[in-house]
Amino acid sequence: MTMDLHPLATRWREEGHFPSQLNIFDDDAFGFEASDIGYRPCYESTWDIKGAPLIGKQLSDLDFRLILAKCNDKDNLFIPSSLLDIVKSESLKLFNDDRYYLDVIALKQVEDISINGLSFTFHTNEVEYKTRGDSIEYIWTISITEKHFLQFIFSLTANEKIRPHISAVKDYCTSIMQTVQIDFPEWAEREKAAAASASKDTHQIAAMEPLVWKREADIDSYLNFRREASETTKQTEEQEQK
Repeated sequence: MTMDLHPLATRWREEGHFPSQLNIFDDDAFGFEASDIGYRPCYESTWDIKGAPLIGKQLSDLDFRLILAKCNDKDNLFIPSSLLDIVKSESLKLFNDDRYYLDVIALKQVEDISINGLSFTFHTNEVEYKTRGDSIEYIWTISITEKHFLQFIFSLTANEKIRPHISAVKDYCTSIMQTVQIDFPEWAEREKAAAASASKDTHQIAAMEPLVWKREADIDSYLNFRREASETTKQTEEQEQK
């Protein structure tokens, strides 16, 4: 895999020392922590966002992370619905903790995006932390085997100074993603083709709730949302059976 991280960007901190090679089939390389999904950070960096040229006052900062994950509880992540299902369930687990998160709007703008012949799932999260203010995340996810996926995560500190420039920051993140190249080996290409064929032949489309959910600390808004969505789905199925 290659990508261009734009050397003109001001990179003021790079965290972690990551190996140049990794055996993705070695479970010991992942931190599962009693979960069906194990994670392995591959790269982390933070850039500051400057204002007008010459003046150059710092407006905000942008974190970039590349994460490799292994999933043991899905049959085949090359089936798009399986990958999206994982992204949704992991978002719920991550943000369902009011010790850290005051307000969360997750899985916004969910869409499938093609980049250099690769199929990514894209979504955004808006997060208000209890300790460090607002953040906006732009996340591109792609399966690289039937059990592994990569996540490209850009996290913007969304203070008042950067608010007028958020669309420009998103465009910048998108331009970086346009440089991503992944060379799949032949066996992975065969797996992808087989999964796509199976998905079309058997109509393996998961029945999922709407793609935007919101949780707020100290209330059960998301639980209510799920109950309402479940009831709506049940009523729809009953009407279709009549």
